[in-house]
Amino acid sequence: MNKNLKKIKEWVGIYTKHIEEITPEVHVRDEEGYKFKSVDIFQSNFNIDAPDLALMLEQSIKQNTLVAGSMYFPKGVLLSFAQKYEEETRKVLRILFDEKREISVRINEAEEKFNQILGIWNKEQEDKMKYTFINLRFLSLLLGFRFSNSCNAIKPREWNMFCRYINDDFRIPQHTKSGQKYNMFEPYIERLCHYIKQIPEIKKIKDQLTRGLEFEDKDFRWMTQNVIYVTARVLAEQRSKEKTQQEQTVILKNTVNINNNEEETESGSMEFPLEEYLENFIVKNWDNIDFGEPLELYIDDDDTPAQQYPTGVGIIDLLAKDVKGNFVVIELKKGRSNQQVVGQILGYVGWVKNNLAEKGQKVRGIIIAADSNNALLEAVSTVEDFISVKYYRVKFSFDNPPER
Repeated sequence: MNKNLKKIKEWVGIYTKHIEEITPEVHVRDEEGYKFKSVDIFQSNFNIDAPDLALMLEQSIKQNTLVAGSMYFPKGVLLSFAQKYEEETRKVLRILFDEKREISVRINEAEEKFNQILGIWNKEQEDKMKYTFINLRFLSLLLGFRFSNSCNAIKPREWNMFCRYINDDFRIPQHTKSGQKYNMFEPYIERLCHYIKQIPEIKKIKDQLTRGLEFEDKDFRWMTQNVIYVTARVLAEQRSKEKTQQEQTVILKNTVNINNNEEETESGSMEFPLEEYLENFIVKNWDNIDFGEPLELYIDDDDTPAQQYPTGVGIIDLLAKDVKGNFVVIELKKGRSNQQVVGQILGYVGWVKNNLAEKGQKVRGIIIAADSNNALLEAVSTVEDFISVKYYRVKFSFDNPPER
């Protein structure tokens, strides 16, 4: 317990240092203020008995990254269900908000019922849906909106990062039901919530985040969510910067080697100026890219695509699955790469194998770079059964418009 408290203090220290650096005003205006406003809007507008359920939900759930984003559209799905299957959707919301029942049971039952509505939708509608996107992340968000002093709005990716920071042994097995995941997160959230209530500096930030709102966050539930999410993001950004600095060092060393050995790439293709651009290009054009085999971007527990996927050993650029359901770790290098990347991707492969893969599920890696040196190819040859190298090629051309 003492070790956990020490780690909690470290986590909160990272948060307060970040707020001090950017100022509370910037934090409220540009970072987290919208979340507290969203709770206020929901509580002012939500009415389960409203005659027009879809309209009421549209007015209650403010459109922002809490409910919509790249490949994450739970609000849109909920509104579609409310429009097409109003009474069925109303019943599911009554189940979710029934405070007489245990919260994990309500979450599991609501998720199951929404999946049943999805099945009906796909039988009756031409525009098929692959996912509802209504699972732990969105269901706990609705609970956090409605019962802001007793329920926790959970973003599984960041909450996993927090719990593993506090406890190295924290693991949620694959296929754990959403309600049970909520229960597994809750003790760690409660400890953090209890701790930050005692910190005057945190109270001041909370007061600024709720200024002008009827919602006061009296039990510090949304401040707890705020501290977890912001710190997780800060840590991820720090690790990303460290990775970039390491890559710049490698590039500098490679440049020296290239000059000494008078080696040049003869590909004639262009390189992306930043690795981030290469990554975003691949994600946005995923279905049009030939990886040499069909791959699907892995969708994690909160229905978010596994781009910049945080792990205990660093951040995976892209995590995918092949047609057999095996994991594929993709490490990107915008320019020339060397043998050091092999150790990096092996660490990621090992982490995925120990934390995500089930028995019999294989894990392998692909290094994608503009070019490489012989040292990289020699290193990969020792692990070629599950690590491979591919070069990306980008060429740019112009076409004339068709004649009119």
